[in-house]
Amino acid sequence: MQKKKIAIIGIGGRTGTMFAREFECVADVFGIGREAEIEIIKQGKLFIQRNRVEPEEFKGNVIKSAEFLENDFTPDIIFLCTKNPICEAVKFYYRKVKEKGVAFPALILSQNGLFAIEDAKNALIEVLGNKEAERVKIIRMVLFNPIDCKDLNGKIYMSYSLPIKMGFGKVSGEGDAQDIAEIFKEAKFEATQFNGEDVRNMEYSKLFLNLIGMASASRSLFVKNGFKNKEFFKDEVMALQEYIKAVYSSKGNFISFPHYPVKFLVFLFNYLPFSILSLLRGMLAKAITKNRGGKPKDLDEIEYYNGAVIKLGREIGIETPKNQEIYKKVQAKLGKYF
Repeated sequence: MQKKKIAIIGIGGRTGTMFAREFECVADVFGIGREAEIEIIKQGKLFIQRNRVEPEEFKGNVIKSAEFLENDFTPDIIFLCTKNPICEAVKFYYRKVKEKGVAFPALILSQNGLFAIEDAKNALIEVLGNKEAERVKIIRMVLFNPIDCKDLNGKIYMSYSLPIKMGFGKVSGEGDAQDIAEIFKEAKFEATQFNGEDVRNMEYSKLFLNLIGMASASRSLFVKNGFKNKEFFKDEVMALQEYIKAVYSSKGNFISFPHYPVKFLVFLFNYLPFSILSLLRGMLAKAITKNRGGKPKDLDEIEYYNGAVIKLGREIGIETPKNQEIYKKVQAKLGKYF
């Protein structure tokens, strides 16, 4: 079978670089990014460390965003690995596809939060119109591997463990997701496929995991340290309970993933009395941080973590005061005062 052609948008970033490296044996890959990141790669200053073995220089094919579709590389898949918000990126690349007159690539979304699908669809409609936008196959995915990134003497080192663990599912467009599933399988990913409403539930469940530790992070603490303080732990519990209520009120649900017992954690945080939860907080912190690799929370994503809870709550009429409190604390830390 002929190899698929994949354009990784966001090369030089953590997720984009990791997927470019892992797809290189099973697909024709071009990494596409900003001029600064491309220059770092071309100068041989980007290194990848997989499973703690010796770091290797990243040597993938890379081009600047402005060069997209200016060569003979016409992708079957656009893998969008940029951070939120994504609307402008989707419009930029699919406008170029439309102008080139080539077949619409499938679109894989890897962003955090609950609104990437909605944002991508709106962006596609703006560029392509309703009828053509409906033809674009959109795949939603969530990633579980933490990726560490360090700058050492002007060289960038990214490290992660294998296998890649993820969930994915098709949300719209022509055809099924079998071709995408085959690529993930060939790359030896631990990829769990979801269908129908479970794609949305997959998003709800991943956000639940992302929210754990945000109350601690708003105080510049890691989960294990934040959970040691009973008051901070209570904030964690209240924020999660608000989110659980919002999900259930929107007729959503939670699902577990391999190695990530989300449904069990939801049950504990939602139904156990706080007095009992408090006694378990050391054990919970240990279990939650086991698969995080010591990676700190990314506060820059607050809009798509607690901010997403607030937005969901407003849409369905659920109050989310604790998430709003955490959101404002983080915004203040980032220098965005109200």
